[in-house]
Amino acid sequence: MQPKLHLALGTHVVLLRTIDNQAKHSVAQVVATPCEHSEYYTVRCVDGTLLQLTRQDFGLRKQFNDPLLGLEQPQLAENRQWIHYRCVVGSRAYGLDTPESDTDWRGFFVPAAAVDWGLATVPEQYEFVETQEHYWEVQKFLNLLLRANPNALECLYTDMVEHASPLALELRAMRHKLLTSRIYQSHNSYVLAQFRLLERDLRTHGSLRWKHVMHLIRLLLSGIHALRHGELRLRHVAEHDQLMAIRAGELEWDTINRWRIALHAEFEQAYAATKLPILPDLAAANAWLLQVRRAQVD
Repeated sequence: MQPKLHLALGTHVVLLRTIDNQAKHSVAQVVATPCEHSEYYTVRCVDGTLLQLTRQDFGLRKQFNDPLLGLEQPQLAENRQWIHYRCVVGSRAYGLDTPESDTDWRGFFVPAAAVDWGLATVPEQYEFVETQEHYWEVQKFLNLLLRANPNALECLYTDMVEHASPLALELRAMRHKLLTSRIYQSHNSYVLAQFRLLERDLRTHGSLRWKHVMHLIRLLLSGIHALRHGELRLRHVAEHDQLMAIRAGELEWDTINRWRIALHAEFEQAYAATKLPILPDLAAANAWLLQVRRAQVD
């Protein structure tokens, strides 16, 4: 069972009802947190009165003072028409799925101008855990692409597209303008960091998440291909059996690690010889985003 988290001592609170002659909306300060098997906080009012209160008796002052607190936040679940792009990623898109694999969807959405320009804050992303869906706000998605984020780039290179608006199709058509040699840093550094964590897990727990190991090797293969050929490849047919063997835990860790080190060396060579530009076509990306924004007004 996870331990209960309590408010910190000194937290300023607001009474939500009149209690012991202390008026509703009076300000107080937390001076003691609940003990074991208790739900009562001790708060000190401005006149020095101490009250024993439950969490239902007061709210946080910083929230109470926020005039936007009661503003209803936009929900993508109620505005599915905002979704301009929806594609399948993950094991199914990589051809590395099993009968038990879930289907993962990613994409981007464009909020209506009347919502986006209003007081309500539109989140940068929405995630629906139950259905394995993840959508980025269009500008967030574009920024990720420009920074060579692997998850975002794979969305534009998967063949398993379930929905794409005309604007989304334009973005797919210009994806080559967004692919840069920065993929070397984004892919390579991520894999290095993750393998260090995996080695720590192996030492500490004696076990590994083999599916994660498989995807890290796949990421190196994908990055090498992109640097050499100028396009991101999600399916690696020649290495399919080896990757599935890693997923099944059939390859020794030392064997996998030697392969990983060899791939890092290939990555270095591919980076030195790549014809991909260092920077993406920012003018094209900006023009597309402006077109998207204007379309919400027209």
